[in-house]
Amino acid sequence: MRKRSPKFFVDYNDYHDRPFGLKWGTAFALAELVSVIDTNKKDAKKEVYEFPEMSREEIDHVLQHAFLKSKKVSIQMNIRDHDDHLIENVIGKFEGFSDSEFLYIDGQELAWELIRHIQELD
Repeated sequence: MRKRSPKFFVDYNDYHDRPFGLKWGTAFALAELVSVIDTNKKDAKKEVYEFPEMSREEIDHVLQHAFLKSKKVSIQMNIRDHDDHLIENVIGKFEGFSDSEFLYIDGQELAWELIRHIQELD
C-alpha cells in the first residue's frame, strides 16, 4: 500500500476563508424566489370565467337580497388586464352604501358602469 504524505493548507496572499461552512448564504434568497415563482405560475394558470353582463336592475336585486340576508357578494368587473383577461372578482359585503356613480363593498368604491356581473355567496 502506498503511503501518502499529510496535507497541510497554508493561507497565502492574505486570503482567509470564512470560518463557517456556509460560503454564499446571502447570495440568493432562495425561499423568497421560489415562492414568487410559484405565485406567478398560479396567476398565469388562473382563469376567470366570463359571466354574462347584467342590467342595473338585476344587479340591484342581487345587492338588495344580499344586504337583507347579510351575505357576501362576488362582483365581476368589466376590466381586463394587459393579457386581455378579466381581473379577479371583488368579494365582500355590501353594507347598503351607494350613490349614482359608485357602489361600496367593504369600503372599496366600484363604479356602476364597470360592474359586469354580481352573485351572492353562501
